[in-house]
Amino acid sequence: MIFSMTYITKMGSTRKIRVDDFFYQAGKVIWFPFCIAGFWFANYGYGKYSSLTECAVKKRCGLPCPGCGGTRAFYYLFQGEFIKSFLYNPVIAYGILAYFHFMLLFFYRKHISKTIVSKEIHIPYYMYVAIGVLLIQWSVKLIIILFFL
Repeated sequence: MIFSMTYITKMGSTRKIRVDDFFYQAGKVIWFPFCIAGFWFANYGYGKYSSLTECAVKKRCGLPCPGCGGTRAFYYLFQGEFIKSFLYNPVIAYGILAYFHFMLLFFYRKHISKTIVSKEIHIPYYMYVAIGVLLIQWSVKLIIILFFL
């Protein structure tokens, strides 16, 4: 499979699939198992397996990695405590919001607004914002730990 910014092409094939269409179809398939896993983890798995998800970087050097708090944020998100989830790691909340935004935008463009179907949704923009949110929250955590604790 070859990925370009606009199309995915199988080797030896002339059929092209738009990248945003591929992610839309994958999002439809992944969403239901993701929700089941999230509710299972929030209700049964966190108590049993939370010790396995401790950050190795934080254990080693005492400083949080960019993903620190992600498991707790995921747990609180599926417990319905959205503010607590956001405070632990805002990338989790951003990921859910970005997923809904992308799926609704793609659905709107494909099924409701027939005029801009040819205009592709640029997937890298979602990633750039996620990296920005990740770096900002990590910087804030490091500043708090280094200067205030």
